[in-house]
Amino acid sequence: MWELLIKDIKVELRRGFEIIASISFVLVSSLLLAQTSINLVASFYVLVVFLAVFTSTTSFIREMDSKTLEGLKLLPTPSYIIFLEKAVFSFILIIFQGFLGMLFLSLFSNSLELLEISPLFVVFSLYISVISSFSSALVMFSEGRGFLIPMMVFVFTAPIIPTLLKGDVLSLAIETIAVILIATVLTTFVLES
Repeated sequence: MWELLIKDIKVELRRGFEIIASISFVLVSSLLLAQTSINLVASFYVLVVFLAVFTSTTSFIREMDSKTLEGLKLLPTPSYIIFLEKAVFSFILIIFQGFLGMLFLSLFSNSLELLEISPLFVVFSLYISVISSFSSALVMFSEGRGFLIPMMVFVFTAPIIPTLLKGDVLSLAIETIAVILIATVLTTFVLES
């Protein structure tokens, strides 16, 4: 599993333009969100959902586009490990960009309110990373994936919005574990087809 994760990190680091674009998105979004009268915490979660949508393209879709998906399937690695590796990779990207967003939003809004939700953000990042990777796996063969991925990420995120807004870390952690198990099993069937 670690070899795949290291490979994905190396590939991502070679894409300097994408890194700059992602950080620019976080910076500009944070600046704009800090200037609105919208709830800062809710705004931050919207930013994280958009990060998950962008991150989904670095998962199975990139493997499909670069014609390396078949090579992954031939590895002596179970398909559930490949899925979990993609989810961990998405988690790393979302955590990094999310903490940048948290820092920028805190600076631009002159508020430390977001720092209080750090544990909830970490669990939510794990949840949304699994959803992002799962969505990527489900639509990687579809020509309409540019439309389908955002819709799927938003639909799979909607049920946990009340838990997020309540700030219930334990409930979110339980829901995240359930989603990890379900997505791992379902993705196994997708990757083996």
